[in-house]
Amino acid sequence: MGFASALSRIVQPLTKAANPAGEANWHAGPYTVNGGFLPYSSVPWNFWQSDMDPVSMPSCSIVEACIWAYIRALAQLPGYHRRDRDDGGVETVTTSALSRLLRTPNSYQTSSDFLVHLIRSLLLNGNSYWLAQRNARNEVEALHWTDPRQCRVREVPIGGQAFAEIFYEIGPNPLLEPNVFGTRAMVIPARDVLHIKLATPRHPLIGETWLSALAYELSTRAGINAGAAAFAANQSRPSGILTSDMNLSGAQVADLRAAWKRESSGLNAGNVPLLTMGVKFQPMSISAEDAQIVEQLKLNDRTVAAVFGVPGIILGITEGGTARSAEAVMTEWLASGLGWLINHIEVSIDSFVGLNTVAAGREYTEYDTRALLRSLFAERMDGLVKGVQGGVFAPNEARALEGYPAAKDGDEPRVQQQVVPLSAWSKPPPATPAPKAPPAPPPAEPVASNEDKIAETVGLTEKLILRVRKHVDFRRAA
Repeated sequence: MGFASALSRIVQPLTKAANPAGEANWHAGPYTVNGGFLPYSSVPWNFWQSDMDPVSMPSCSIVEACIWAYIRALAQLPGYHRRDRDDGGVETVTTSALSRLLRTPNSYQTSSDFLVHLIRSLLLNGNSYWLAQRNARNEVEALHWTDPRQCRVREVPIGGQAFAEIFYEIGPNPLLEPNVFGTRAMVIPARDVLHIKLATPRHPLIGETWLSALAYELSTRAGINAGAAAFAANQSRPSGILTSDMNLSGAQVADLRAAWKRESSGLNAGNVPLLTMGVKFQPMSISAEDAQIVEQLKLNDRTVAAVFGVPGIILGITEGGTARSAEAVMTEWLASGLGWLINHIEVSIDSFVGLNTVAAGREYTEYDTRALLRSLFAERMDGLVKGVQGGVFAPNEARALEGYPAAKDGDEPRVQQQVVPLSAWSKPPPATPAPKAPPAPPPAEPVASNEDKIAETVGLTEKLILRVRKHVDFRRAA
């Protein structure tokens, strides 16, 4: 079989059915249809005539809350191209095609728009498809939006090959000229399509959304909401009733109802009506049936949040929880659902641009999760101070994390002198070397003792007395 004849088969429908039991054979639900899915174990082919409506997946408020929780967290993360250095450190590559792609994925979307559409299509449909545009160096310079509901995988068997060649039938992008690729519906080789998918239980290249595990919860919620909407539109319930032990005539009942309405509704709402003839007002509280419905909705919300891996407190579900800091909640989420989704997107981009095949060292995509804690100034400063004092960060490295310029003599990590390795405790510490002896001072003049000083003084006195006597004798003689 030639490649041209094999390529002609990609326009035919998929030969491998998504149903593991075989096309047209029964299998357990849920069943995906246009506009949603059917959460039933068996569905007739004319389900729309059998009072069976598909559940619209994007219309559920709690599902939207979970998806937008991921979007709000991920869309604010800056993406970087990282590379491991030979000395064990990590550097940021700013001149590569990937670094430019993470900053500006295409000419009409920002990096935040890119992540909004990627996450939304991935969580709602299980798949996200992006058409790659390459430059003259065969580098990906742009990723173009596609509607995942209009994208299909095409498998083309090639003679002599164990595996089929993979192509994607990509739906139209309204911002791309149709004459660039020939037709509105484009058939693209797999190397030019960034395909990020969730779990693939039925086909290795067809992801399945988490909503398939929530079929019964979403159908129950849709039924409750539909019933509540119909009740609110077609019926009414009074806030209370008036009771009396007296037998009232029809005219008295009509007058009493009119007086009550006049004194307690409209502009007079909040007034205190005066009740006579033994009439009492009895307010109506929520019924046991309504309370059970409310509890069922709360249980459904918690179940949906658990399947999506979102902490309930982020969605406003605070019952049964304890008060925790924002850092503790975000740490819990990063350890469960959010951290996995970030890594899943990162490694998918790595595989698409070929970073997983770099010969020397390791290069990878990283979305910096420090942006999630940028409002926690005190906690962030406390962590940086401990990192610097513990010798993990050099002062300039900690300053760079906060966007501050380098300080003088701050490029080397520092640690206190008493911090020694554990091996030092198994043997006596080395002896402190003796200090060098200072140079000998020059010889000093001999110092006379006290006796010598006294004798010298006495001698001087005697000499002075002799001179005085001589002077006196000379005067007498004259």
